[in-house]
Amino acid sequence: MLPDVSRLRVRELLQVEASVVVELRQRGLVRTNNKPLGDIAEQVVLSARGGVLEPNSTKSHDVTDPGGRRIQVKAMGGRAAGKAGKFSPFRSFDFDIAVFLVFEFQTFELAFAREVSANDVEAVSPYSVHTNGRQPTLRQIENAGIDVTDEMRAAYAALDGDVMEFRNGLTSGGKK
Repeated sequence: MLPDVSRLRVRELLQVEASVVVELRQRGLVRTNNKPLGDIAEQVVLSARGGVLEPNSTKSHDVTDPGGRRIQVKAMGGRAAGKAGKFSPFRSFDFDIAVFLVFEFQTFELAFAREVSANDVEAVSPYSVHTNGRQPTLRQIENAGIDVTDEMRAAYAALDGDVMEFRNGLTSGGKK
């Protein structure tokens, strides 16, 4: 059961978030201190497709699969903007495919996932002067490319299996 956070002060909520990010980093699931959803999405795709998670500074893609395909990962949590919600902008199209993951608000269940070619992402995404990139909306992506929801849900669930192995290693005296 999750703790009731409704009575925590803002400072305490921020402390909880920070401690969650620290724990996710220790488990090797996130690489930055940013909101963890993007890093978790990268881990989901890596778990599903295999290959190599590229360093944070790699331009245009996050994962290179065993066949050498460069995969850009974009994630979005459910939000009030609905289908008008925007993914983070693309400033380069030097990748082969993008995998878009959309998570439900609050529960963070994986609502759906789409695999879309770089050409198709560019074709459906309007250029935004404000962000200096092409920024697709949920509406533009939800029917583009191919549905990979089941594959990504299975990979997402597998991350919890890794957590159980992590916990068992710690409780049996192993270091992680």
